[in-house]
Amino acid sequence: MAMNKLVGAAVRRPGWADLPRDLLESVLGRLPVPDRLRFPGVCTAWQSADAASATARFRAAQPPWLMLPFNPTARRQSPSGGGGGDGRFLEARFLSLSDGRAYAIPQPAPPVSERLCVGSSDGWLVTADAASELHLLNPLTGAQVQLPSVTTLPFVDASRDADGRVASYDLRCCFGDGDNDGDEVLVPPESFAPDRLRYELYEKAILVAPPRRQTTPPGSWGGYAVLLICQPLYRLSIARAGDTKWTLLDMPSRCWVDAVRAASAPAADGHQAVYTLDSVGRVEAWDMDVTAAGTTPPPPREIAPPCCCSGRACSMSIPCSKYLVELSPGHLLQVHRLRDKAHARSKWEPRQERVEYTTVKAELFEWNAAGGGHGEWARVDGAGAGILAGRALFLGKSASLCVPADCCPEVKGNCVYFTDDGPWSHERCHEVVPDVGVLDLADGSYKVPRGAVRDLLWKWPPPVWVFPSCTN
Repeated sequence: MAMNKLVGAAVRRPGWADLPRDLLESVLGRLPVPDRLRFPGVCTAWQSADAASATARFRAAQPPWLMLPFNPTARRQSPSGGGGGDGRFLEARFLSLSDGRAYAIPQPAPPVSERLCVGSSDGWLVTADAASELHLLNPLTGAQVQLPSVTTLPFVDASRDADGRVASYDLRCCFGDGDNDGDEVLVPPESFAPDRLRYELYEKAILVAPPRRQTTPPGSWGGYAVLLICQPLYRLSIARAGDTKWTLLDMPSRCWVDAVRAASAPAADGHQAVYTLDSVGRVEAWDMDVTAAGTTPPPPREIAPPCCCSGRACSMSIPCSKYLVELSPGHLLQVHRLRDKAHARSKWEPRQERVEYTTVKAELFEWNAAGGGHGEWARVDGAGAGILAGRALFLGKSASLCVPADCCPEVKGNCVYFTDDGPWSHERCHEVVPDVGVLDLADGSYKVPRGAVRDLLWKWPPPVWVFPSCTN
């Protein structure tokens, strides 16, 4: 009898920890981000499954997150992990649109409170630190990749102190091509403190290809390419894995304002199509080899001619930002964001001399290609309901995306989700409440996303959309 009890005690019924590995990995790919982050804490078996599937992409469309500004009155953190430290934040806060909750996630150095986000794509942020140097950062996993130095851009020079640290940067508006030393600089360079250059230089960064974990050397990242729209004159530069400097693409500049990676899968040889949009609404396509470090892509080909806004939008009194979205392979949509004047809502109000802008309207233009290489931009009537029914646009410093509204209950179709994308300055980023909201194309209403009203009273850093990825 005692032996039977001993044998029975040794026989354990299967539990959650005994689920097959392939089933666990399949479940992982379908979990929303908060549950995915909690998953490895269940047991060692689930932790092992999470580690084994760390390179797998989400199989279900993930609801977007909004990176929130910091509350300047909150208790700061010290590098040792205690509160009330050196005045820096080591955690970033994100608002999940799926449940309206904010999540605080620890971030690697440099402190996230010292970073300015200039791009977001595939779950990665492109951030500029206090020295105006760029990094790729996955805010969920803490993975980080340093990009080539800002001083490798041909129009940026650094002045260093006796210890070799950057004391200031000079930004030149005209420069030679490097072959003729006698080329005259027509505009004297402007000098900036190390942390101020980023506001003047970086317009937007787009991931042409996201980083991939490499086996050799262990722990390294490769396969990535970043396209940068930068000043002066809204130029294009690219940096790929293995590059030691930025490669300037266009001479002279075409005043580029947005770029989007083509929806078609990259070719087996590493070539990826990229659409770029200039300030007059012209679209061109680039064939970029993400594996050929240090090379310059061939000249682009024109896809669509300039696109004109309405008379009101094109007037000097109404600022207009332009975005390019690919709804499906080759199906392009151009969005013109109209802002109207509004007094800055800062803690120093009333401040009548400072006039800012708030989004009041969006105009949509669909590219209708025709035979023989001709086509035209057609303004979308009916408040965009035909094109965006069941879909929503997410625009700002993040990659311009169209997502299905059923990715989460809080995402509404026929709406445009905006974040503030400038023009930026140090003063504006720290003193002015950002222009963030949801524009309903059906009724023209513009409101703050649910759950973000209180957090958007703060200013720094400017919010940005993030589509999370646990790839590590």
